Order: sequence, then structure tokens, then C-alpha cells
Amino acid sequence: MSNSSTIDNKTNLEQATNNNFFSKRNVIIIVTALLLSIALIVITIIFILKINWQTLFEQFGLGFQNSNGWLWFLLLLLFIPWSCFARAFTITVKLKKLGYKIKLWDQIMYATTCVFLVAVTPANFVSDPYTIYWVKSHGVSTSKASALTACNALLWEIAQLIITMPSLIWMCVRWQDIFGNNAYDSAAGRLVFIFMFIGITVDFVGLAVMLIVGFNRKLHYSLSRLFNRVKKFLHLSYHTKEQTYQTYVVEAKLQREFILLLKMWKSSIAILIVVFFTEVYLYVAVFLSVRFIANATYTLSFWEIFNVANVTTTANRFVPLPGNELSIEWIMKEFMYTKIGGITADPNVHNRADIEKLVDHSIIIWRCWTSYFPAIIGVFGFGSLTATQIKQYRLKHKK
Repeated sequence: MSNSSTIDNKTNLEQATNNNFFSKRNVIIIVTALLLSIALIVITIIFILKINWQTLFEQFGLGFQNSNGWLWFLLLLLFIPWSCFARAFTITVKLKKLGYKIKLWDQIMYATTCVFLVAVTPANFVSDPYTIYWVKSHGVSTSKASALTACNALLWEIAQLIITMPSLIWMCVRWQDIFGNNAYDSAAGRLVFIFMFIGITVDFVGLAVMLIVGFNRKLHYSLSRLFNRVKKFLHLSYHTKEQTYQTYVVEAKLQREFILLLKMWKSSIAILIVVFFTEVYLYVAVFLSVRFIANATYTLSFWEIFNVANVTTTANRFVPLPGNELSIEWIMKEFMYTKIGGITADPNVHNRADIEKLVDHSIIIWRCWTSYFPAIIGVFGFGSLTATQIKQYRLKHKK
């Protein structure tokens, strides 16, 4: 084979890779993130939660003997299929309204893969590009796919902020119990409180960016210019100033598509309702985990545990760790160790160590059923799609 043909083949490969989410580079990045997630989980279990497996399994087994233990466990278990349904529904409801037909199996594969990507990568840095790729694979234009993903992300963010604000206000009112003189760990409480405000600020900034991208051409152009400068600095393919201006100011296809999609009110409201229920379910799952293994010698406050779970998730928004692993467990543990943690033990039966053990075990059970197990299921979806993409690429380029 000549040198020129080798260069041509390499160029074709690079072009195909750039247009394919399941490129060799992307797969390596995601696998690396998965390995990092596993390492962080191990560190969390050993050094943050300090789980004793024998004690955990004993307490887990006793959970089924508690009043309505099977019911709490079933409700916790049902979070996995519901979260997959929510991921699929929120991205396909508008596609179906636009006349695109999506097979049920395709929706299942998308949902499980998306759940996996969210669990092993920070924020939505990988899940959103995957969503765009998946939508485009069903014959949707790039501008419409990007607008649909941005619209979906905006609605998720709005629902999240609506749910978070009451818990944030409640937490501010109770600030003295978090790091006041009578707090269990005032130094950690102050740090967690700072995390909470940084997290909510990041949420509002994210919402502002989404609104800018969706409604304002010139500000979107400015953001894109900044993004392309970074890509140029990193020696990645980028758009020139003229190309960016033509795309985001002159043509502005994304803005037009975004507004049209957002104005599909019935589907937008349906997405908000599903996301609202999903986020509430996620926080309720913390209470379910505690309720499942806590016997009658503990008094639990649903509202306090719900607020702690809500604010804990918000406090992790800015942490650039895969799936917020390690940080979310630490912050939740510190909140639940305080007087606002929602758990009160009978002093004649339990000491401080018993409460800490209950909190740590509840957190690991919650993470297993809302993050770890869904991610394991998602590995098979991601692996299957990657194998299919590799097979299709080889068949296409086979000589």
C-alpha cells in the first residue's frame, strides 16, 4: 500500500471517528472514567463510609423483618426501571410529536446507556453529546438534535431548581444546627454549607447558559467563540470566527428549533412532571433506605431526610468527579450526622456509633439502588452499542 493511500485511509478514519460517538477515543475516555469510578467507590466504601460488610448484610437481612420492610425495599427497587423510563420518555416524547418513530428496544438501549454515562462521568459532559448522537442516528438534523437536547436539559434544570429551593431555604433557617455550637462537627458543617451555596450557584449559571444558547444569538456566538478557542488551543478541530458567526448568528437554526420545541407546551409540561417525580423519587429513596434498615428504636423525620438528600445532591453539582462519587457520600454523611439529619435514636438502646452505622449503611444501600446497579445494567447497553458500531464500521470499510 502506498503512503498516499495510507494517509487517505487515516484521514477517512479520523473523519468517521469525529462523527461517531463510539469512536476509539471516546470509548477509551469512557472506560477510563468507569475505572476511575470503581476506584472512587472502593475508596468511599473503605475510607468514607467504612463499611463492615458482615454488619451491613446482617442489618440488610433484618430489614425484611421490620414493619413493611418488603414494601420499602420494593419501592427502592422500582427506582431502577423508573429512572430508565424517565430518561427515555423525556427525550422521545417530542421526537414522537414531530413524527419520528422510535422502537421500544432503541429507547431501552438509549436509557440504559444514558444512565450508565451519567453514573460514570461528571455532570452531563458525555451524556448530552451521546443524546445528540443518538437522536441524529434516527434521521434528525444536527441543529434539531442539538436543540432537542438543550431543551431537554433546560427542563431538567428548571424542575431541579423548583424542587431544591424549598429545601435550601429550610436548610438556611436551620443553619445553627449544622455548624453552631451544638453541632456534631461544626467545621465539616461549615464546609458542607459552602458547598451547598456553590452548588446552587452552579445550577443557576447552568440555567442561564441554557437560556442564552436557546434564545440569544449573539451571546451564543460569544460562548461558541470561547469554546472554539479552547478547542484550537488543545489542537482539536474547531470552527473559525466566520464559520461560527454564520452558524449561530446568520443561520441560527438551533435557536429557531429550540423555541419551537419549547413551545410544544403539552410535551414540555409532561417532561417537567416526569422529571419532577424522578428527582423527588431519588430523594425519597434516601428515606426508604433508612426506613428499610431502621427498627422501631429509631424515630425518623421524612421531611428532614428528604431535605438533606435534596441539598446534598445540589451541593455536588460543581464537583468534577464521575457520578459525584465520594463527594456525595461524604456530604450526605456529614449532614445526616447533625441534628437536622432526620434520625433520632432511643438513648437507652443506642449510642452515637449506632446512628453513624445506620447512616453509613443507608447511604451505601441508596447508592447501590440509584447509581451502582443501574450503571452495571447500563454497561451492557453501552457495550452492546459499542460492539455494534465497531461491527458496522468494519463491514463498511472492509475491502
